[in-house]
Amino acid sequence: MKKFQNKAKIVKVSTIIRNVLFAGLVLWIVAIPVCLGALLIPIIALPKEEIYSSTTYTMCGMVLLASLGLVVNLKLFRFFDRLKNGYLFDAQTVGNLGAAGKWWIVLWIFEGLFYQIGNKLFQLKMVWDSGGLFAGLILIFVAWLLKEAQELQEEQELTV
Repeated sequence: MKKFQNKAKIVKVSTIIRNVLFAGLVLWIVAIPVCLGALLIPIIALPKEEIYSSTTYTMCGMVLLASLGLVVNLKLFRFFDRLKNGYLFDAQTVGNLGAAGKWWIVLWIFEGLFYQIGNKLFQLKMVWDSGGLFAGLILIFVAWLLKEAQELQEEQELTV
């Protein structure tokens, strides 16, 4: 009986988190075209020598960062969507969690490059932190842990 109660709790919490991530997906999908529009207007309206400004650089970087953020959010959404649908910790569900962690690390690396280049070329004062690396590594570790637990459970089922 306790297993069914735990599964019901996981499904309930996953539904709530999935809804929050869905709202995040909608915001990313709206933000990316808005950033693209804000980028294209200065490119079209400004003279050629002003196009290579810190504002244009920042807007280009924000579009790329938003795109990577969308991918991370999408992978986490898929993970919690599968949990909500009752696919608890199977290979595809755990794979989505691991992929989200890997994409988060890619986002962190790109963010660092973006900030360093901005600091060197345009003297932009942007700070790079290690939060993205830490979050990505935690997601990858949890996905690995769940995969190992799944393999242990399969071994136990075979021996019984």
